[in-house]
Amino acid sequence: MTSSFDAISNEQAAAKRNMWLHFTRMSSYADSDVPVIVRGSGAYVYDQHGKRYLDGLSGLFVSQVGHGRQEIAEAGARQAAELAYFPLWSYAHPKAIELAQRLAELAPGLVVPGRGDVESLLRGVH
Repeated sequence: MTSSFDAISNEQAAAKRNMWLHFTRMSSYADSDVPVIVRGSGAYVYDQHGKRYLDGLSGLFVSQVGHGRQEIAEAGARQAAELAYFPLWSYAHPKAIELAQRLAELAPGLVVPGRGDVESLLRGVH
């Protein structure tokens, strides 16, 4: 039987041997553990030792809306059954069109495509 300690040790060895963490100097983990994020709740994530981190990452393809939000998981599952993800680079899809229409109604005359207005507007809409 493998102990919890052995499982974590094996996981650490596999992470160090097989992963390349983006924007990370991997040598910094030569003598320390790679943080392994095992769960999230709200705006926080937790590593294998229970340490809490503010999940402040956001970017081109993600936004921090909170972990463990059942309503988002359900909406995502419904959408993924139809079309999981498709970027708006030279294409449209029905849900993107629906969202664009809603944003235009919330801020008539303020949204000009290609000018970054949609992203700015999203930050102000709750």
